[in-house]
Amino acid sequence: MRRNDSHSAVSSGALLVLFGYGMLSRAYKNEWNEVPVALLAVFMLMTGLGNSAGNNSAINVQAKSWGGSRRGTAMATVLSAFGLSALVYSTISHVFFAGNTTGYLDMLAFGSCASFLVGLAMLKIIPPNETEEDDEEGSVQRGRYQRVADAGTDGEETSRPRPRRPRSSSEVNARVNAWLDDMNEQEANEGDANDPFDEPSAHDHNVTGLQLLYEPDFFLLFTIVGLVSGAGLLLINNVGTITRALWDYNVHDEAGDALLHVAKHQSEKLEIQRIQSLQVSCISLGNASGRFLIGLVSDYLVEHSKDPTFRTLLLLPVTLMAVVSQGLAAWPNTITNVHRLLLVSSTTGLMYGTLFGLGPVLVFEWFGIRSFSLNWGFMSLSPVLGGNVYNLLFGIVYDSNVPAGKHIHRCLKGEDCYRTVFVWTTVGCAVAMLVSLVLIVRRVRRVAERLDAWRASLWPRNHIAME
Repeated sequence: MRRNDSHSAVSSGALLVLFGYGMLSRAYKNEWNEVPVALLAVFMLMTGLGNSAGNNSAINVQAKSWGGSRRGTAMATVLSAFGLSALVYSTISHVFFAGNTTGYLDMLAFGSCASFLVGLAMLKIIPPNETEEDDEEGSVQRGRYQRVADAGTDGEETSRPRPRRPRSSSEVNARVNAWLDDMNEQEANEGDANDPFDEPSAHDHNVTGLQLLYEPDFFLLFTIVGLVSGAGLLLINNVGTITRALWDYNVHDEAGDALLHVAKHQSEKLEIQRIQSLQVSCISLGNASGRFLIGLVSDYLVEHSKDPTFRTLLLLPVTLMAVVSQGLAAWPNTITNVHRLLLVSSTTGLMYGTLFGLGPVLVFEWFGIRSFSLNWGFMSLSPVLGGNVYNLLFGIVYDSNVPAGKHIHRCLKGEDCYRTVFVWTTVGCAVAMLVSLVLIVRRVRRVAERLDAWRASLWPRNHIAME
């Protein structure tokens, strides 16, 4: 993705969020009862496409502008802002737009569009310095883009290493253009083998499109992201319903048949909204913190191991955290009130954030730089699948626990209204943890080497025993 391509994506995203949120606001304000649900879904789709365009463009620029030992932190900083957005917007909604849904949707339309337009001026790919590339896998990767910038300044090319110095805007632009041209060439034509500057890059292994069908690691990571993110989306999308179920259960125990009467009081409605907003805030803070922390930890691991493949090791604690967070909600008589639910919200947000802080970096390093945006787009389909399956299951389980014949569709069984769903998400996250172990064995060199040595040491013994 060139600079112009990223700008086009963000510009399109700005128009999509403006039109999508704007039409939803009009539909709500004017009570368009005759509007088909499919049309409302199209408006929601526009907002999703627009936000994804902006998010993926920002991630793409960060990934291509930083070297291996800094890439995780740089991408995590951008991703953490995305995770924190839910807290910001929920706070704005609670403070400034309480009871004013139309005004809130208008704010989302114009505010999101304005933030996209402001970001256009800041979106620019700057290739990593040669020292940053040298840190990755211990290679000497200077490339043609470095020589072009030097030649444009000094009038000649040189093979001698130069001390680092600040570069002018013209040098940076020359370096950017040459680097992007070099990145988009075919691997077979990427340079003369006798040229020391044209040694293979750490990201020459570029796979995309139909080629991904032949990459087992892509499907393994796709499975992990789908199972873990689906569990996170289950809570994110249904935390309001879960909060209401726990609240109603405790009030029902105390007030018996007076529940429906109590629920009509405005003070109680505001209290429920406050608690729901608190749950969203905990998820958002955990999400943002997880994205940022995983970036710092992954870069620390790469810097000290001198092996970028060691980032794969972090899949294990991420999936383990997912099992713990879902297990808390699945264990009987554990999350029995809205205050205990805060623990599940925080841990789920943390595991969701670490997953999406680590995933883009792995996709970039495993499948190459040229088609990173496209490849991450393919990987982003997994949360759609996992989230929809779990959400559908939640609806089935919740509806089955609603008493028949009630004029208000509300479950009064507390955690039993939905706990079965979290049993399934716990199992799914456990499967994801096993898959992560397979990926670790496949991707981490030292682990694979030790396993090969172990098998080699066992084979002679077995051979002798058989004789």
